[in-house]
Amino acid sequence: MLLSKLLLGISLSLSISLAAQDSIPYTPKKILKNFINPDSLPLMNLRIVPIPILTSSPETGVKFGGALEYFFNAKEKGKNTEARGSYIHGQLTYSTLGQFEIKGTWQVFTKGERFVFRGSAGYSTYNDRFWGLGYQTAAEKNFLAMDYRRIFLESRMYRLLKNNWYAGIRLDYNDIFEVKFKRSLTVTESALSGINGSKVLGIGPAILYEGRDYPFGAHKGAYAELYFAHNIPVGGDQYAFNHWLVDLRKYCPVGNSNTLAFQFLTQGNTGNVPILEMAKMGGAQLMRGYFTGRFRDLSYTAAQGEFRFHIWRWINGAGFAAAGVMGESMNQYQLNQTRYAVGGGLRFLVNKKNRMFLRLDYAKNSTSGGAYYIRLNEAF
Repeated sequence: MLLSKLLLGISLSLSISLAAQDSIPYTPKKILKNFINPDSLPLMNLRIVPIPILTSSPETGVKFGGALEYFFNAKEKGKNTEARGSYIHGQLTYSTLGQFEIKGTWQVFTKGERFVFRGSAGYSTYNDRFWGLGYQTAAEKNFLAMDYRRIFLESRMYRLLKNNWYAGIRLDYNDIFEVKFKRSLTVTESALSGINGSKVLGIGPAILYEGRDYPFGAHKGAYAELYFAHNIPVGGDQYAFNHWLVDLRKYCPVGNSNTLAFQFLTQGNTGNVPILEMAKMGGAQLMRGYFTGRFRDLSYTAAQGEFRFHIWRWINGAGFAAAGVMGESMNQYQLNQTRYAVGGGLRFLVNKKNRMFLRLDYAKNSTSGGAYYIRLNEAF
């Protein structure tokens, strides 16, 4: 009962903040009945609104704070068409694990969807865990706990080519500093590249196919993103390496309200890669149920499938399963070391026009335990 009240309260708050504009004659009154009705929200013409934040994951604990949210659809002058949903989001949060973060994120489709801008930037303190590299890791509770500060920028800028295909550039800056450990390092740990922090700047080409009907909660279509980045050392560091990623997604409608969604992701690194920049298994998007970085290595490949189904009015459900494998390179993968995760959850519609959901997931992994997640928007 307490959890259901909490979820309802969160969905109400997010509903207020994420309501889209729509220039039609009738505007519903701003009363409680309309705030909890996803059919009325897009008509209430709400703009920038301060909102509370409450999320949860194993990496952060319960995170709470405030945000300013601006949600819009760019329109071409003189035309009765608009781009897919865009947002600009700024937040300040603190977590029960003592993590502080000030962060901005954005996804903007310009008029006619000729350009797409995506990214995030900010400053955070983080409590990380390190079990080792590859599959030769410490026991579940014997991780190396570390705290560090981070300044980051992740930016992707795309220009439309033709038929939802875009070409662009990716720019990353990641500065991890003031790393502190909860115990003394072993000789092996002290010799790891970047164990005491790193500073890298990466730049390279990127390709995007954006064929989803709704970027926040797709019902049909496809998505692909491919990029390569060369990371150069900054400020005296010696970490020069290459990073590449391929992310493929497909969404198959099952009737009017249900969706089968699939994702395949592979990424790799070559060169002098700091351990905190290596590929990590786990998190709130892919391989849910594993702590982000429970396994980490130079190369990582994973796939997941999810069935999303309607339950009642603005409540949906989902069941999902995933599998992932890691290694120093793809040709060194050991398939008998594949890790699995399975789970399910609920979705609460907070904006009908752009299919935006608040999701509550629980996932169990094949190694030890599982995790709960409270997040805005679908995992992929």
